[in-house]
Amino acid sequence: MIDLSKYQIFHSHMCTLKETSLDTKDDGTKIYMVESTRQAVNFDDVKDEYIKDLKINEVPKSNDAIIEDGKGGIIFIEFKNGYMDKAKQFAVRKKIYDSLLIFTDIVSAGIQEMRLYAEYILVYNEKVNAGNPDVIREQKRHVQPSVSFDYIAKEIGRYAKDEYVCFGINIFENYCFRKVHTYTEQEFEKYVQNL
Repeated sequence: MIDLSKYQIFHSHMCTLKETSLDTKDDGTKIYMVESTRQAVNFDDVKDEYIKDLKINEVPKSNDAIIEDGKGGIIFIEFKNGYMDKAKQFAVRKKIYDSLLIFTDIVSAGIQEMRLYAEYILVYNEKVNAGNPDVIREQKRHVQPSVSFDYIAKEIGRYAKDEYVCFGINIFENYCFRKVHTYTEQEFEKYVQNL
């Protein structure tokens, strides 16, 4: 069990999931990927505080948020509003490793505890990635790629405990996290409501 409330650094950086999902475009336009007001740790801010006294040459990457699941576990969350090309997929993997190192150092936990108590969710923009070959490949592996059939397959998959995990991040399941998910914005909103 990992209790985030025991650590001041997490308590100091609480906000809503909506705030952690903010994407600011080059022209200054602000887009929130989700509307959830559920409290979360802004892990980007935690990372900034963690490294401020370290003399490091390259700033580590970090996931956007951490929430508690209500059962003694935690969930790392990364929001990706853009197209998930190979470079962004690699960047997500780096964020996972860097975030795990920072988090486990703060709470004095090992990777074994993470496998027991932590999950990971990548929330991606469904419309932007509709033609993404990695998403399509995952869909084709499981079901015929049609919107209505996809919806039905996802519902059946839930019962079968089998779900889509896109962008190659399924490699972290049972290695760094007990479970790994990739959700669209709408799927994530439903997931959070059911926690």
